[in-house]
This record gives sequence, C-alpha cells and structure tokens, in this order.
Amino acid sequence: MPVTALPQNNRRILVSNRTQSAIPQAILFERRGTRFGYRILGSVQHSSVVDAPDLDADLASLAHDLEQILIANGLYPDEARAMLQTWNDSWFEEGTRLLYIVPRPFVDRVLPLTIAPAPANTTRVFVGRLEVVTPATENAVETAFSSGDRSTLVKYGRFLAPILQVMIARSHDKRAPGNLTPISTLSTPNSMLF
Repeated sequence: MPVTALPQNNRRILVSNRTQSAIPQAILFERRGTRFGYRILGSVQHSSVVDAPDLDADLASLAHDLEQILIANGLYPDEARAMLQTWNDSWFEEGTRLLYIVPRPFVDRVLPLTIAPAPANTTRVFVGRLEVVTPATENAVETAFSSGDRSTLVKYGRFLAPILQVMIARSHDKRAPGNLTPISTLSTPNSMLF
C-alpha cells in the first residue's frame, strides 16, 4: 500500500506516505448515518496528523471538489464525472476512509502498460480507497451486533467482515502485555485501486 491511515486520540488520523513519490492528493471522508464530511489534505509528502472532518458537508460540494481534483490530475471533465458516477455508492458509504490519487510511478510499477504503437502521451489516474477502522466505527458495529440492528450492519457491506477482523485483532493486542502496536488500517486487494 502506498499510504497508511492510523486513528489517533481525539478523532485525529495519522496519514503516512510509504512511497518515494508524493501522493498527489488525499481526501479524508467520514459518514455516520445521514451526516458526512470530508477534509481535503492536499499532497502527502511524508506523515502528518490530521483532524477528522466535521460532519457538515453536502454532496454537491464534495462531488465538485472531487471532480476538480480528478481534472487537475489529468482527466477530462467528462471522464472525471463518469468516475464519480461509477464509484459514488462505494466511496461515500458508512464509515471513514482515505481516498487518494495513487502516485503514477506506483501505478506503473504495479500495473505496467504497453501500447503499440506508442501514443504521444498516456495519462493514468487511479484513485485508491483505504478504509480506516476508527473507534466510532468499532462502537457502531459493536452496538449494532449487541442490539441486533441489521440495518446498521448492512451499511458496512462487504467491509463488515474485515472490520470485525480488525476489531478482534485489536482486542487481542490490548490483552497482550507489552504489545503497543495497534492494527489500525484495513484494505482489501480488490478495493485498493479504482
């Protein structure tokens, strides 16, 4: 993974670039029921701790900002709108996630592309999605399980099982003496690059 996002105290997230190339743009997104928010982080060079977004955004401003980010990274406006429409349901689900533009050198190394005859230039814009299992997500899932609230559990969709795996691993880490390394991020290979 080119980036990590680890929950900290007071709703803060440590975002770290793990590559030699800058992450061109990152957006921290959070949704809790009908409320959501996002924070545009800009380019991620190294590591920084960022505040979780306030849950006071509207979908129109989020769509506009994401479209502008995609265009700034090389997509045509129609391509940017099509990408947003394609991933709208997946990007804006319940929970907290980091959306980011994957650095081109990383994309070229992981997914090499050869075209013959070679075009004058090639633009490749990939958006990564990294789920962040925050204490708020853990509390929501635990409460839903204990109360039999299936509608809340369904909101997490295909990520519910991995969220539970992270929660179980964290509970084991808390019981292990001297182990201070939490398991804080979640990603699945089929959801890393879009």
